Amino acid sequence: MYHWVKTTLRDTPGLRELALRSGALLRSLACAEPGLYTLCYHQIPLALQERFADQLRLLGRHGDFIDADTACDRLAAGWPARERAFLISFDDGYADTHDVAMPVLTALGLPAIVFLVSEWLDAPPQAPGERRYMDRADVARWLAAGLQIGSHGARHLRLSGLSADEIAAEFARSRRDLSALAGRPIDHFACPWGVAGHDFDPARDPALARAAGFRTFFTTRRGHTCSADDVFLMPRHVVEPHWSAFEFEALLGGSKLKRRSDGTA
Repeated sequence: MYHWVKTTLRDTPGLRELALRSGALLRSLACAEPGLYTLCYHQIPLALQERFADQLRLLGRHGDFIDADTACDRLAAGWPARERAFLISFDDGYADTHDVAMPVLTALGLPAIVFLVSEWLDAPPQAPGERRYMDRADVARWLAAGLQIGSHGARHLRLSGLSADEIAAEFARSRRDLSALAGRPIDHFACPWGVAGHDFDPARDPALARAAGFRTFFTTRRGHTCSADDVFLMPRHVVEPHWSAFEFEALLGGSKLKRRSDGTA
């Protein structure tokens, strides 16, 4: 039943908007619980560059922005009470992550990480003459701006369809090649698609990532975390650059009713 409702809302824009507007009446970013909220973007079209900037400004009113290394360090040390922080991530390495998102990030002085498919840097899945994905020069400029890169695998394969040995080889090749490009170890991995039980085996694959030298294993499970126990099943909110404020309030915010029942404003 839950899956049917979720699919119906996703595939019916009018119903989805109504549900989220209603949800935003009861939820607010100002009431969001303390913890790390990781955002997962994909493409940022030029026409939505200012909307993307507005989203980041909105979130910045409700917490700090930190990078992936800092997030791991704070979780390991014990998440500070009452602290709310956001980690901006991008999957796949689309060219507009460099062309459109990076100028916004640098103008606002915000950290971010892009999870790259290492073999796409030299052989991207695009037509000749098309510029759809970041190339090595783009990655060099991204790094020079003080932004981070992570691994999204060597070939963007569904881990659930691979053997343990195949996954270990994917991890090792991607981490080796991206570390050479960055000039430092690549510590963070984001699972392609990222749904536990469908796209990866939660009992096997995070442990393989740890064995390969990664510090994290990011999923697409919605939520936030205050616990170091989550670093190898890290939750992320998949978000879109066209979203309005009410969508962020409804999907990332905390309950206004709970805040009132606790006696807080």
